[in-house]
Amino acid sequence: MSRVIEVAVPDSSSLFRALKGVHFCDAYQISLRNPKLSVQDAYEAVFGHAPRWVAALMTVRGMVAYALGLKHAANGDFQSVSGGVQGARYQDGQRVGLFLIQSIEPNEIIVGDNDKHLDFRISIYRSTMHGVETVTVSTAVEIHNAVGSLYMTLIKPFHRFIARTMVRRAADAGRL
Repeated sequence: MSRVIEVAVPDSSSLFRALKGVHFCDAYQISLRNPKLSVQDAYEAVFGHAPRWVAALMTVRGMVAYALGLKHAANGDFQSVSGGVQGARYQDGQRVGLFLIQSIEPNEIIVGDNDKHLDFRISIYRSTMHGVETVTVSTAVEIHNAVGSLYMTLIKPFHRFIARTMVRRAADAGRL
């Protein structure tokens, strides 16, 4: 089993600049077995292979989001992340699976969405630490009101478990 460690969002990540304010954040890091992996490949490795139980939880999340008046990307799913044309590069503003591409740099891709209750961003960040290539998957949330705060309270425990598990599964399967 691959070792995923909880870390601070990397200082050189653009994640915090992607939102006006951050009320929640977390980050999970793992060493890469494939040092030539691009950030797009790392994004697909993590988000393109969700287990069925995660898809089921996302369905429940969609129902909770709908009940709270939040947007729900019902037209996207995790599996469609890796279903594109081989070698095709993502572009800013493109929806890939559940998430909208916000920005792409050689060492970081930031995805996410905005809503009246909260905005969120997910960063997939490649770096070298002490000669070891790593990928860090970080999430940041800006909460706008009480409904956004309630939503985060409900999903935070699930988010932490799913985020760590998705990174570990990608590494264990040899995709990272």
